[in-house]
Amino acid sequence: MSLENLKSKLRRHPKLVGGIGLLTAAGFLLYESPQVRRYLSQYVDKKSPEPDKRRAEYIYIKYHIYRESMRKLKQKQEDEKKWISVIINPIGKWWKAAKHSAAWRLLNIAQNGSQPERLKAVQQLICMDHLKDWDFRHLAQICDARTAISLARCGADTRWFMPVHRRGCIKNPKMLLSELHVMLARLRPKTCVDHFFSKYFPEQDPIEDIHEYLTQEQTIVLSTADTDLLKEIISFLHHITKDADVSANIIKEGGLVHLMELRKIFSDDNETLSTLCKVLANMSVVPDAVQHFFASGWVGALAEWQQCPDLRLQVISAKTMANLDHDDPNQCTYPPNVYPLHPRVRTRRKPKADIVFVHGLLGGVFITWRQRDRKPTELGLYGKNAFYTSETDDVFLVGEQKRVNGSNSRKEPGKQMPSTQAGQEAARNGSAKPRTEPIKDPVLKASKKVEEQRLSISDAATKEFVETLRNEAELDSDWEVVHPDIPLNANENCAGRFSVSGNEWRNQDTSEEYTNCWPMEWLPDDYPDSRIIGIDYTSAVTEWSANFTKYCPCEKGQGHIDVRAGTLLERIAAADVGNERPIVWIGHSMGGLLTKLILLKSLDSHEPKVQQLAKNTKGIVFLGTPHRGSPIAKWKQHMQMILSPSIEVKEMEENSPKLLEMHRRFMGCLHTFLRHVKVVSVAEGSPTMLTSFKFPLRIVTEESSKIDFGDFYLLKDDHLSLSKPIYRQSFLYQRLLHVIRDAVKERTDARDQDGQSQITPNTEVILMNIVAGLVKGAKGLFELLPRVALKFST
Repeated sequence: MSLENLKSKLRRHPKLVGGIGLLTAAGFLLYESPQVRRYLSQYVDKKSPEPDKRRAEYIYIKYHIYRESMRKLKQKQEDEKKWISVIINPIGKWWKAAKHSAAWRLLNIAQNGSQPERLKAVQQLICMDHLKDWDFRHLAQICDARTAISLARCGADTRWFMPVHRRGCIKNPKMLLSELHVMLARLRPKTCVDHFFSKYFPEQDPIEDIHEYLTQEQTIVLSTADTDLLKEIISFLHHITKDADVSANIIKEGGLVHLMELRKIFSDDNETLSTLCKVLANMSVVPDAVQHFFASGWVGALAEWQQCPDLRLQVISAKTMANLDHDDPNQCTYPPNVYPLHPRVRTRRKPKADIVFVHGLLGGVFITWRQRDRKPTELGLYGKNAFYTSETDDVFLVGEQKRVNGSNSRKEPGKQMPSTQAGQEAARNGSAKPRTEPIKDPVLKASKKVEEQRLSISDAATKEFVETLRNEAELDSDWEVVHPDIPLNANENCAGRFSVSGNEWRNQDTSEEYTNCWPMEWLPDDYPDSRIIGIDYTSAVTEWSANFTKYCPCEKGQGHIDVRAGTLLERIAAADVGNERPIVWIGHSMGGLLTKLILLKSLDSHEPKVQQLAKNTKGIVFLGTPHRGSPIAKWKQHMQMILSPSIEVKEMEENSPKLLEMHRRFMGCLHTFLRHVKVVSVAEGSPTMLTSFKFPLRIVTEESSKIDFGDFYLLKDDHLSLSKPIYRQSFLYQRLLHVIRDAVKERTDARDQDGQSQITPNTEVILMNIVAGLVKGAKGLFELLPRVALKFST
């Protein structure tokens, strides 16, 4: 059979041929299946999908547990059917819902109501303490900027405010430096920025392949050079933000977000944080800055700082919030160098008096006005501040630590107390003597209680009598206690009280109370309706320590007393000082000279807001003021090559023609325009120890600090202690209270006389109108009588 015949036969049976071919192919595949499987496994995932294991899960419990749970459920259903539950349960549910809904309703009123309604709603919101954390978080999310600032100003719970953006993360310092450089570069052309860039802040290198944010788990590597550079940037921002236009540009460029990152980096450095808070205070003067502060999370951060134990952060953050609080009925703006010591929160009543404190050379509003230390104070020349007497870097926590020590001495059972506190507690209970171990903590060392001095009296009877008086809790009115800092000398017409009755005396020799700013903590207790303001400025004894001039050449001329007084006058007037209320000035050392020059410039001004400073001045207290110069300025003749005296020291040269001319003008004003002002001058009676060499120096002599007007007192204290009363019942503090009392009383009497003078003319006018009406009626009646008589006669 030929091949062609076979093909023709197969074409006649196509189905049979196809079936045979399929069977052959299937058999081949079955035979070669292992090889085919190995070949396909190279391209196909060998893991087969797991079957869905959605099986019913059962929890097996013991029968007695199940029976007990069913019994409680049945008991609950039966209790709900009782008549008392039918009444009480709906009331409880309604009360729970009402308590939660009240906060939302009050918040709506605080946002959309009138100003009196908003003020009342905020006061009610801060009293709510029954809300949960999620309630506060929900309310914080729907709170607006104005209401948040109002809550912060009234001391609300910090849960009212949204947390900081990226709270657990810190921006990479390298990237932050680059962004700060770009932000400051946009302020060009400006002389300050150009000078700072050329000297401190060169252009940053490009940054690649770094993480933008670092978490708490990641180690933040910050070199010493970068840390110092960031601190220099913060100080420079404090300098340039004093210009409102520059502050507005920085806010517009998102500078508040960068400042928040700086806060995270220096969260444990209160010194740097206080400078950063000063930057915020300068920027808060910008009119439309409220929303920017709120959006960047600074409202909550400032609210936390207001409750911080550090004195600087308390005051500066309160100043910032006061500038942002435009809904306050007593709102006023605090420009740079002006700090509100009291009140730091909202108050309903307007202040009745303004008390202004101006510190002297090398001082500060947070340093000069602290309570006197028990150990002698020394004056340094090259330290960061001469008034630092503590061994710690941060002396602002000392007062708070002393108060904490007193409260921590009464610990709960089960908690271990430090050795020193335990010894003091045992001494109080009479069970043991206090330990004499040295305190390792420097803050505790600075606040250690001074041991009671032993009496060195030879006469046994006298010594026993003095010890009895010391241990006596209270004295009768028969006793008269002399103030411990009684003056050594005074002028003839002085009107001070040198003693206090025994029943009014409070022995504070063994008291642990201490304050770093007595105007902020003592005066509000005696005059709560007064506004206490502290003026702060930077000064130096030598040109080498004048660090405030290194950021810009324009700062070099600010050391002249005439320029400084003009700047402070403008900013004090902007703070609305003396607006229909009396002013009492307290100036220490060079602060007294600034006070005199401010009043003289105020009298020469033509602006009513500036003139009211001199017009409403009712009292001035000079504490060691060198009216005729100071011997310290003579150093420039002997040590000019070594010390290089600053401008302030050069201008305070003894018998300087400039000071004598200013004093002559001021004395002329005291006898004319300011003749009703109460003036008190206090002089130092002891030399001040100079640095650790124990070199005594009389900084201001008695002749230079004395003026022929008002009261004059010579105390036994040195120059630095004149601004630091030892406690509330010292002569210095009580004499200051007397000046404030006279100023407020004189203002009150003047208002009463004005009110009587306004009432008397009105009463006289009414009486005259009545009499004129009666006379006119009687005259008309007499004119009518002849006519009536003529009519009857006709």
